[in-house]
Amino acid sequence: MITVMRRYRRILQIGLLVVIAAFVLTSVYVGSMSGGSRNRGDIVATVNGEAIPVERYQRRYQAYLDAYSRVYRDRFSPTLAEQLGLPQQAVNDLVQEAVVVQRARAEGLEVGDEELNAQIQAVPAFAENGRFSLARYQDFLRRRGVSASAFENDVRRELTRMKVETTVKAGIKVSDPELERAFALRREEVRAAWALVETAPLLASAAASDEEVAAYLKAHPAEFQLPERRRVQYVTLAPKDFRPQIAEAEVEKYYTEHAKDFETPRQVHAAHVLVVVPQTGGSEAEDKARAKVADVIRRAKAGEDFGKLAAELSEDPGSKPKGGDLGWISKGEMVPAFEAVAFTLGRGELTPEPVRTPFGFHAIKVLEVRPGGKKPLKDVAPQIRDRLAAEAADKAARAKADEVKPALQAAKDFVAEARRLGLTPVETTMSKVERIPMLGGSDPLEEAAFALAVGGVSSPVKTPAGWVVLKSSEAIAAGVPPLAEIRDKVMGVVKRQKAEAVALERAQKLAAAAATNDLTATAKSAGAQTGETARFSRGKPAERLPGDVQLAALQSPAGAVAGPVKSPQGYYVLKVLERVAPNMADLAPERDRISREVLTQKQSQAWEAWVSRARAAAKVEVLAPPKRS
Repeated sequence: MITVMRRYRRILQIGLLVVIAAFVLTSVYVGSMSGGSRNRGDIVATVNGEAIPVERYQRRYQAYLDAYSRVYRDRFSPTLAEQLGLPQQAVNDLVQEAVVVQRARAEGLEVGDEELNAQIQAVPAFAENGRFSLARYQDFLRRRGVSASAFENDVRRELTRMKVETTVKAGIKVSDPELERAFALRREEVRAAWALVETAPLLASAAASDEEVAAYLKAHPAEFQLPERRRVQYVTLAPKDFRPQIAEAEVEKYYTEHAKDFETPRQVHAAHVLVVVPQTGGSEAEDKARAKVADVIRRAKAGEDFGKLAAELSEDPGSKPKGGDLGWISKGEMVPAFEAVAFTLGRGELTPEPVRTPFGFHAIKVLEVRPGGKKPLKDVAPQIRDRLAAEAADKAARAKADEVKPALQAAKDFVAEARRLGLTPVETTMSKVERIPMLGGSDPLEEAAFALAVGGVSSPVKTPAGWVVLKSSEAIAAGVPPLAEIRDKVMGVVKRQKAEAVALERAQKLAAAAATNDLTATAKSAGAQTGETARFSRGKPAERLPGDVQLAALQSPAGAVAGPVKSPQGYYVLKVLERVAPNMADLAPERDRISREVLTQKQSQAWEAWVSRARAAAKVEVLAPPKRS
């Protein structure tokens, strides 16, 4: 339940935080969502005639970028964003949101003004001394250059989407037969013999004539199409080569000037007993839950062990086995009602009366307290030193790049001049990656290479490896390279196709023979690899077999032959030797866990189906976003 409680707190705030992050991280056009006529170049999609404006897309996409950059850190780049499909995700997200909001509006589920105001007033960013501050809220809007109506429109839309999703999922239940089927599916075991016809040996012996290679390229040119390219020469000035020693006085000065960066928040180590209030039952159910928690508080104050009471009476499955222990909690992790009480308690103190949250009633005990404070200089000095050294090294590398650029620019031979300057030149070919328009944030080195005229030398370009000075030596148009340049690649494709065709044919013959004969003996005589698994299931996979191969066995009856199943190694053929039904008596101790898993799966499927139906009934037009000027 502690996980659920923290998640619930996040769910209440996530829509607001996404919207807030979007407004913080992007430029906003004043009055951009106030309605009125729009040019088609100002929108990314329409849903039943309702326009989704470019600026809303920009905010949503930037929120995605910010979230993923926190996960991938230094590995994140615009190229990775496109590989992950973030632009498409952002557009699909906005289209789905529009479909959901329109349906919610028609069915009376749109978030009202009172609910909207309550959620906005609960945002910590707008609070001062624990209370909502209209001045801070207005200052936030003013600094972002956006009206309250524009911001609140985005918030209302996100909260409405969340409300509809919660409503749809709330109606989903798991029946006993469904639970039993799920348990049986997870626990049913099979044992199988397998044979593998490998592709590698066949590939080594495969041959492709010049005529076959040329014919394949002619028939499949798109497989070998290359984008526009540039041949470039460049040098890199790496900051690691300019890293200085940082004096203690500099470290102390930084520590003093950035004191807030080294402050730690107050934390409490809490335990609780939770009694859930059922969704049905009305005031009687509420009174019973409150009375049960009040009795826990009375017994704990009378001397009974709080951990034992939690283990016996708490309805939080996550903390109950640990005596109600929730671990260390920082402000902002729990729902507000829980935090409001927990952070007023001292070490060893217990709430005097039941605490009501959206989950039910709690008895809360604080086991320990970590007071907030400032980290000592000795603890943070290494990280300060590293930061100062990195900043100084980057500055020195940039200065060196500026220094060598004129000589490289004037030189007839870029490579020779770079070596004369003691640098290591690199020659390579760069491709132009197609990007979604108006996203910005392209690879700076790619941008520099394609912005230069042939023979031009760039100003220093910052990259993860350091500062780069680059010369464009040749422009190569997009297209299929001459066969002479890609002969080996085309030949490799032709050989692999031949090898796979032979492997498939052999596996098919093996499968046919295994239907009436022993698979292992038949496979060995055919030169295939063989083996036999121990019993395995969906919950306890076999060690050697690829997932698709295991699934084929799990879906086949005892005695049946499955395959051929393609894998990276070749083609598998299987014969199911044994199927073992699960012992349904083992369901009892796992009932709650499996029930939660099945419920989550059913809820996700129900929500996806609801959205799919709503979108299928809507008229959606997705447009190409305009390029950013």
